Parts: sequence; structure tokens; C-alpha cells
Amino acid sequence: MALRKVAAALFAAAAIAASTVGLNGTAAAHTDSAGVGSGILTSEEARQPSLTAAQMKNAVVPEAAGSGSLAAASLNCAYYYVCGKGGNGNRFDYTTCGVTYTLPNLVGWGSLHNNQTPGTRANFYDVNGAWMFSSVAPERNDVFWTPVWYVIAC
Repeated sequence: MALRKVAAALFAAAAIAASTVGLNGTAAAHTDSAGVGSGILTSEEARQPSLTAAQMKNAVVPEAAGSGSLAAASLNCAYYYVCGKGGNGNRFDYTTCGVTYTLPNLVGWGSLHNNQTPGTRANFYDVNGAWMFSSVAPERNDVFWTPVWYVIAC
């Protein structure tokens, strides 16, 4: 019986890892919209250039906007901001366009709320500065934050 439980747990962990990171290593996101007009975009049409070494070196590291309860169901995000919260409670609220921000050690699944002007796109990048996905305002989603390191709000 115990061997069957261990095997089932390992299978479940492998399935979660494969569905979360995917075979190509990009971040996964839950999205309710199938259209290209809103929601998280990962297609070739939305692909952005990678960050330069200077952008990563000079990335702004503002203090996290605070950490809340892990049980908080919603993420409050002021108008003109893009906000996120990791499963570990760390969160961010960014609004200045053209600035590369370093995310505050977001880990696991958490919320993303792009509450900027409708149609405004926030771009997210990995540790090497490679583009991962975009979020087009207005939009709310769940995101696996662990591989995401940088954001340009607009």
C-alpha cells in the first residue's frame, strides 16, 4: 500500500511539473480567454526581444509592496499598475513605463493583475533576460512565478 502511495505521489509531481513548466521551459499560466485580444500571450506574434545585459544590470529593485496573508484570495491592484503576488506572499506593484524591474523573489503559483490602461502590455522575462510572456490589460490570471525574474510594466 505504501509503495503505491509513493508511486502515485511521484507520478502526480511529474505531471504537475510537466504541465507547469512545459517541455520548452516557459512559464505556465491559467487563462480564461482563448482570444489574442486579452490575457497572457506566449505566441510568436507577441514575442519581445530579450533584455540587454545593461537592462538586467540596471534593473530597478524597489522594495516589495509588502507581503500579505497566503490565504488572501484576491490581489488589489490600483489603476495604471501591473501587480503580482507569489505563493510565498511576496508581491509587486509597478507602473512606470520603460523601466526594467526585478521581481521580489516570487515563488510558486500566484496572482497577476494587469490593471493598466486597456490594451497596455506588460512583458515578463526569465533570469537570462529572455522574454517569457506578455499580459495585456485589463487582465487577471494565475501565473507560476518561480522562473520569472523581470518585468517591464509597459
